[in-house]
Amino acid sequence: AFFIGDPRENYQKSIDDLTLEILLHLYNYWMDSTSENLKELNQQLGKSTLHDHPPPNPDLLDLLRTTEIYQSFQNNYQNILLFDLLYNQVIEALPTIANELKGTNQISQKSVEQLFEQTVEGAIKEFEKNSVHHESKNVRSQFFKWLASFIERKDCDEVLGTISEWKKVVFPRMSPPLFGVVRYYFSGLLPSLYAAQQNKGRFQGKITPRNIGIKDFWNRLDQSYKDLLIQNLLREYKRSVISPKKIIEHFFKDFKELYSDRITSNPVKFPGFRDAIEDALENGVVPCGVITGFGTFTGEENSDSSKSKKSKSKKLKADYRVGLVISNVEFQAGSFDMASCEKVCRLLDDCARLKLPVIFFISSAGMQTKEGGGSLFSMAVINERITRFVKDLDLPVMCFGFRDCTGGAQASFVTHLLARTYYFSGAQIPFAGQLVVESHLPAHSTLSNYLSNNPGTMDGLVINPFDKGIDKKLQEIDPQIPVAQFSVEEVISRVLSGEYQISVDEEVKAYSTQENLHTAEIKRILIHARGCTATRLIRGSQDAGMEVVLVASDPDMESYPATLLSEKDHLVCIGGETPQDSYLNGMSVIRIAEQEEVDAIHPGIGFLSESPHYARICREHGFNFVGPRAVNMDRMGNKSNAIATAKNLNIPVVPGSEGALMDPAHAMIVASEIGFPVLIKAAHGGGGKGIEVVKDAEKFQSTFTRMSQEALSAFGNGDLYLEKYIGSMRHLEVQIIRDMHGNSKLFGIRDCSIQRNYQKLIEETASGIPNKIREQLYSFSEKLIEEIDYIGAGTVEFIYDLTGKKVYFMEMNTRLQVEHPVSEMVFGVDLVRQQFEVAQGNNISNLDFKLNGHAIELRVIAEKVELDENGELLFVPDPGHVTEVYFPEKSNVRVIQTITSGSVVSPFYDSLVAQIICWGRSRSDAITRLVDYLKRVRIHGVSTNLALNRAILQDASFKKGSFSTGFLADFFKRIDSQKLLSEALNDSGELNKSVDKKSIKLEGSNELKVLSPQMGGFYRAPSQDDEPFVSEGQIIDVNQTLCLIESMKVFTELTLADYKSTDGNTLFPDDVKYKVTKVIAEDKNTVNQGDLLFVMLPVVA
Repeated sequence: AFFIGDPRENYQKSIDDLTLEILLHLYNYWMDSTSENLKELNQQLGKSTLHDHPPPNPDLLDLLRTTEIYQSFQNNYQNILLFDLLYNQVIEALPTIANELKGTNQISQKSVEQLFEQTVEGAIKEFEKNSVHHESKNVRSQFFKWLASFIERKDCDEVLGTISEWKKVVFPRMSPPLFGVVRYYFSGLLPSLYAAQQNKGRFQGKITPRNIGIKDFWNRLDQSYKDLLIQNLLREYKRSVISPKKIIEHFFKDFKELYSDRITSNPVKFPGFRDAIEDALENGVVPCGVITGFGTFTGEENSDSSKSKKSKSKKLKADYRVGLVISNVEFQAGSFDMASCEKVCRLLDDCARLKLPVIFFISSAGMQTKEGGGSLFSMAVINERITRFVKDLDLPVMCFGFRDCTGGAQASFVTHLLARTYYFSGAQIPFAGQLVVESHLPAHSTLSNYLSNNPGTMDGLVINPFDKGIDKKLQEIDPQIPVAQFSVEEVISRVLSGEYQISVDEEVKAYSTQENLHTAEIKRILIHARGCTATRLIRGSQDAGMEVVLVASDPDMESYPATLLSEKDHLVCIGGETPQDSYLNGMSVIRIAEQEEVDAIHPGIGFLSESPHYARICREHGFNFVGPRAVNMDRMGNKSNAIATAKNLNIPVVPGSEGALMDPAHAMIVASEIGFPVLIKAAHGGGGKGIEVVKDAEKFQSTFTRMSQEALSAFGNGDLYLEKYIGSMRHLEVQIIRDMHGNSKLFGIRDCSIQRNYQKLIEETASGIPNKIREQLYSFSEKLIEEIDYIGAGTVEFIYDLTGKKVYFMEMNTRLQVEHPVSEMVFGVDLVRQQFEVAQGNNISNLDFKLNGHAIELRVIAEKVELDENGELLFVPDPGHVTEVYFPEKSNVRVIQTITSGSVVSPFYDSLVAQIICWGRSRSDAITRLVDYLKRVRIHGVSTNLALNRAILQDASFKKGSFSTGFLADFFKRIDSQKLLSEALNDSGELNKSVDKKSIKLEGSNELKVLSPQMGGFYRAPSQDDEPFVSEGQIIDVNQTLCLIESMKVFTELTLADYKSTDGNTLFPDDVKYKVTKVIAEDKNTVNQGDLLFVMLPVVA
């Protein structure tokens, strides 16, 4: 394209592009100091000698001293200054559009135009105020032209992402998700506006950022909009000061001020403080942090004259003389000083003598530190005095916090355990914390209304009589916000009349156990899944005629499932890379569902699909949760509860503990009663995680303790339970579905016995199972789902003891499972479609099906095969770039994939890349067809288990059907490991990509390259508190750990000894020491296979 058009124009454009790259580099380097530094740089360049051509190997200054680049710099550096001002103006103007964006994340073209005009005007005024004077029209036109070219850059969003990161530091109290909005304003809304104004397209006002990188983005963004509006509202109210006089006149009579002669001093001669004291005196304001005195409160108390429960008790007026402490916000925002401490202490002494209660009204900017460090001692003094006052005299101390409260010594009143604490609606607590903490604190963490729901925060929220209509306006911003129900007068009356222990907030909000199952027609559905599950559900939803909204993490935005969406479907980035930062943030999914106006949410197979809490929240927000009742999940999702349910129905369970165990010593006693070997299982585990066999008593307690900690970390619950370990068994499961009308359908039995480390590899239609056992499995499954009134699809899992010829209930999965297509293939039923039917309240009694043939499913996993030092097979996750994918189309074979040519297998999630399901007339026919199909499948670029799957299918024991869950352990003992390694390498397309000593040598040096063996997270230390494994200059041997590589939830230690050529030779000899000359990779960043991690120099041992 460079050679098309006028050469001079192309040359000038290249000069301008280079200059812009330099300016953006400097902008991101200097950050908020850019304005001053660019102006200074421009002045220095103006004094420099310019050259027509840069010298050899020029640095940045050499380039800028080149005539043509300098001229371009002169023309463009002011645009960077203006852009910086514009960015800041947009941040400041966000409250003006927050109300429109709240709840929908949609903004009109008119609003964007108005925002643009407003912020540009503000930026230009600021620019002209601080820069050399330029003609406004010229500055404006030049900047518009520059901005148009900037937002059309392909890397505009990436550049803005870098800017946003350091702007978060410049605006520390700005909610991080709002930077995502500002970024999208420039990279999405302005380009769309520009295109619409040029008649090149329609304006798209939906906020749809990509590569968000912020945990729980959509939920936090929704709250950020509300926070902006709340802060604006409170700012408006604060224009009217709540003075001590207003409080006294509103609540009390006969006020007598005490100790008014005590005023703030200036012991350290703080600059300007004396002037503030003198100004206060001149204006009739007491220069002290508090006003103290006695006042009379007229309250109401119940009459005892009417003892009938039916008749209303009469309210009698009663006067109470009380001590008063009121923050003097008219002086230094009510900062608590040493004079305040003296006045409060003296008032407490007087009230103790007169037996009077004390009432505080507190609002403060903190401690009066202008008096020096001595002022801090007042906190301890006040705390001790209140303790003595309440404990010794049994007199109440009441505190009412209002506006910006509390800070400094005021914490001694309001947070004192013996004080009765109440907050006005709209109060900010703790305000001092907001001034100290250099980060955004959401309103949920600071606003009294939200915090009133937190047990222990306060005794109650009270109506704010000074900020009229505040509760109504807060509810307009957030309909769910708690508001006050009681007045200050009611609270004081209750406390003073003797009801000391009465709290205003007597009701605790809890989720209802009665679920509202939404059964309306599903026209638009949100799919909360990724990988193969997302592929399956997208196709199932589209086949059912539904519009699809797919949520995807940052790395999944370019995934294969995203390519399946049609024009009427929508892809929404949920942000983050790891499950914790993306798919596990249920409230963000809810926010997206609200904005996209979906009817239903399908929770997929993993993540939150079995969370009863998530199911309840979805339904409470008005969505059809495609899954069972939450009470079904409560009962069967916890293994201990599920086993108890089965035992109550006389369904046999594996001998084990009665419920969950927590104490290792008690667990040891139970294990001895069961008899070793025993199986330890996490109560909330799953997917092969949280399960281990202990063969003898010696290792039991240490294993139990370790597993409890691992379960607590992985599943949020450390409860474990025990089962008798059955050595020879099959893992069988019954696929069920049940509608809301009580109709149950059972779709046969699947055999999932081919497992590695308790994770399924091959699932198939069960065969060779005696009829008596089949009937028991069906009977037990139907009993369970009838007992709990189950709704939706699920799987009841059993252990079949091959020696004892008995079946035992194991667990129930209250969701679809990965292997559900096995049942679909042999029964001709679309289980996802049936999920939709049940969720919409339809009757499935007439669903007709029968068993036909045999189906086998293979899980294709991205993993490479290696041999450890003992010659045993290791299977290591192998994420990375996929260069070629080919799944032949064949009748009777179904493929559910999550990769295609050019895909990236992410290191952040599980390693499943495809499911291959094959149907045959018989089991042997299905095996033959599947082996033939696998010979033509190609997946290059990453290693997979295709070779292992082929070997299993062709194994004589597998073909005969004479296997148990221990099949693979025996299989690995008799397999040719070297042949498996060779075939796996050939499958990956890397047979000719040999690694030898020559390939790791650094050209022109004796140094050696240490390359990343796989894609994954690079960690220099075990944790952020530990020292790095190695540092530059360190001398190490080949067994020294260099780093950790995290792929698919597995951390692998990397050493030089791990590097071997394809023929098994060591690349780094162990008789040599190595010096770490350079650490190249960035800590906690993702590295690709082949990336340079370290540079080593061999040294004499």
